[in-house]
Amino acid sequence: MTTSNKKLKKAGISIRTEFSFITDDKTLAVILDTIADESVNISGYSTTRTKNNKNFVRLVPGTSESESKRDLRVVSNTLQALRTRFKMEKIITISNNRIPDGIPGGFSNLYNQLWCRVEVISFYLGEDGYIYLHVSNIKKALDILLKKNVKPCPSKGNK
Repeated sequence: MTTSNKKLKKAGISIRTEFSFITDDKTLAVILDTIADESVNISGYSTTRTKNNKNFVRLVPGTSESESKRDLRVVSNTLQALRTRFKMEKIITISNNRIPDGIPGGFSNLYNQLWCRVEVISFYLGEDGYIYLHVSNIKKALDILLKKNVKPCPSKGNK
């Protein structure tokens, strides 16, 4: 990645690892308990019920600001031990200072910078108000997010 870590940190942006998998309720409960028993925090979490009455889960281990190799290993080992197929993918996290509380349009501004330029696969909140973005092209998304005054993608409100 050509974007410097210093530049990303200054902008309140970091690259993290997201685990995604599909599982039933009981196995999900065991997964979450095992991760907690190993003292690994989950800073980002999203679950959606599938048509087959399973859980499609996205989770980001570690604190809001960072992840460790141990965090990743604990989650990976837990999923493998429970024979749960999973993906590990790099995602973007954006600190809560990028979108001020109580001011309408913060999520809209962020999403509308990206959706016509990269595929936004998922967009969800985690601990401390951090935003988790899974996009089709991280480098391109970072370039967009680091620019000032990016023209928003066309939507009903800004044709």
